[in-house]
Amino acid sequence: MEDGPAHEEEEQVRLRSLYYIRRALADIQTSSGTPEALDDAMPGVLERKSLLTMTHLWDKRSWKRHRSLGRWWLFVRNWPSSSILKSIRPLINVLLLFTLLIIAVNRLAEHAGLGRPLQLPLAPLSLQAASIGLLVVFRNNQTHDRLKEAQRALGGLGPLGREIMQLLIVHVPPARARDVGHAARLLALYGWALKMQCRGEEQSLAPIAAILLPRAHGWLLQRENRPAAVLLRLRAVLGALRAHGALNSDAFKFIEERLAKLSAVDATCNRLATFPVPPSYHRHGSRALILWLGSLPFVMEGLNCHILQSLVSVACTAFLLLGIDHIAIEIEQPLDVLPLHVFAANMSTDVAAVLESWWLMPALPKWDEIEVQLGDESFKSQPQGDELLQEKGDEPPKEKAS
Repeated sequence: MEDGPAHEEEEQVRLRSLYYIRRALADIQTSSGTPEALDDAMPGVLERKSLLTMTHLWDKRSWKRHRSLGRWWLFVRNWPSSSILKSIRPLINVLLLFTLLIIAVNRLAEHAGLGRPLQLPLAPLSLQAASIGLLVVFRNNQTHDRLKEAQRALGGLGPLGREIMQLLIVHVPPARARDVGHAARLLALYGWALKMQCRGEEQSLAPIAAILLPRAHGWLLQRENRPAAVLLRLRAVLGALRAHGALNSDAFKFIEERLAKLSAVDATCNRLATFPVPPSYHRHGSRALILWLGSLPFVMEGLNCHILQSLVSVACTAFLLLGIDHIAIEIEQPLDVLPLHVFAANMSTDVAAVLESWWLMPALPKWDEIEVQLGDESFKSQPQGDELLQEKGDEPPKEKAS
């Protein structure tokens, strides 16, 4: 008889815990379906969305297509619609017109008996080629390092959010499940706040924040650095749990270490957005390319090349060099070419997956039971869980008055 009231009180605590977990899960799933969360615009990517582009995270199918021999035919077939070609085509056209002008002037001068005045020897161009190649490669390496740094930082969002959620939901007692649900909302919101700050889409965060933080979204939207504000509120939740003894010191330490990594992701994105590769590299490299490509028609005339030989040589050389330069420009700001919406959505999905897994996870076997088949006792088999989440205004189960 003495165990009856205690068991009933324990059941009430469990039901309230499941209610808050399910409510947080439902709101995270709702926020992921908003138009702002589904917006996958990428301002720095000119190529159309397809399997072999940076507009999405690659899977096995993408890598298989990337390594297949058919890629050569694919590259040739899609050459006219290449995003790089579209970007540098005006410059190539200018060089071809300049080449035609040089040829026309030389032909007129030849007709007048003056020879070919507009020509240059090949030696200077050959001597400059190594220096220009070194400058272009050095700049491309710098921009590629920025891309790798952004990939490394943003790629950890989902795992960090998943680890923090797992530690919280396991180590915090059921009586504080409301705080766990609050932390889950904040973790799901962090990726969206980071993505929209990097893209300058501050207004797009409002609908998502209104769903996940109905009481504090106004405060959040007034903050200049919203990812940092999300982490501040998350640390306040953890601090309250630690102060009330609901989170042991080891779990608190591990979670704080992962929050520090999330803060480092924000710092990395801010640095990449505000510190470019020194512009002098770009200016000097561009001027060197202009001089070198501009001298090429004069050299071709000095070699007595046919007009078609000159045009084809200038066009191919310009496509190669200007294309390399354009790639460096495109990836110099990696936050515009990486699929930030996928990283943010994955972080939200990973947090929701932890909540759903906890909700459906079979009960652990008791230490005093000899033969227990895992899965026989499951939260999923208890009908009270699904009945807890009714309409939006429903209240959690009330604790029985003592």
